[in-house]
Amino acid sequence: MGTGAFMMSERFASPQPVTIDSETGAKDPIHWWRLVLYPHGYANQPDYLAVFLTAFRSEYEKKNQVKSRTVQRFWFELFRVDNPDVKSKKLTHLAIRSFKKSDFVFESRDDIHTLGTRKFVPFTEIFADGKNHNNVTLIIRVHIINEDPFTKDSLNEGTKPNEIRVKPFLTSFEKYFMDERYCDVEFEFDCGSRIKSNRLALACRSEYFDSLFKGEWSVPGTTPIHVTGMKFRVFKAILYYLYTDKLEEDLSLDALQNLYFDSETRHLEELKEMVLIRIGEMADIHTWDQILRFSLKINEDKLKKIVMLFLQYNWDEVKQTKQMKRMLKEGNLDWISVIENLVTTKILGD
Repeated sequence: MGTGAFMMSERFASPQPVTIDSETGAKDPIHWWRLVLYPHGYANQPDYLAVFLTAFRSEYEKKNQVKSRTVQRFWFELFRVDNPDVKSKKLTHLAIRSFKKSDFVFESRDDIHTLGTRKFVPFTEIFADGKNHNNVTLIIRVHIINEDPFTKDSLNEGTKPNEIRVKPFLTSFEKYFMDERYCDVEFEFDCGSRIKSNRLALACRSEYFDSLFKGEWSVPGTTPIHVTGMKFRVFKAILYYLYTDKLEEDLSLDALQNLYFDSETRHLEELKEMVLIRIGEMADIHTWDQILRFSLKINEDKLKKIVMLFLQYNWDEVKQTKQMKRMLKEGNLDWISVIENLVTTKILGD
């Protein structure tokens, strides 16, 4: 395939919302999608992997003359499988790109609408050895959070709202955290580390764990559950939050960034906000560039503003740092926007 050529995934549906057949009780998804991938780059962006999400108008939407579909948020994640021939696969997280509230408008004859990015990730970051002629196995994961005006009113009675929610925190399990007397499940990681926990404590606090314990992790046993694609330190921080409703202390900036992505994947919105606050508190002369890159990567305005304020008040010192000189030489940042934000912050601050 050449530059500008694309491939499409099979159709897939969002689990919510659904219609329910009054006679059979069968549930039919309303929202159908496909991923569109440009493996050798979009027409005018040959150096980047391009990924798009395409909405297909369903029969329900056609019948009810629904002309648009709104999602509160959607995001793509990219993983490289470093050992595809091994059963216990090692995944490297390469990129994440999120999109805020988006409207898929059905105006064309084909009743489809596509949104995404032409510059998801540069090919130089995909290949571990930098040689882009080698074969590579990738996993692209898409997350969709729905928000539909017709969900509560138009769907058949009894359909649950399509919001993704974390179950309320009823009591603190802090004193039971890592207490083996109450542990009935064990997790192990590629690094060899293990951690034990309690199924009930995790399931009652997290839809993600509740779903897994009903599915692929449903049968209790003595064999540890192998966790791939996540670092032990980050997983432990998630368990600590579920037990205590707190963010663990002494987490490094790298660990916090990974924790942000993993909490977003598992719909732990409160934990994600805690992580952003902690990252903002860590802005200093040594970390400002890492936090700025991260804020731009996840398109988080509040975090970006914190960095801009730090730059404003410490500009004389920051402009002499190696990080600033190095970043000014890089072409992968939109420096026009960064400088405009800095100037605006300076003016408003004064």
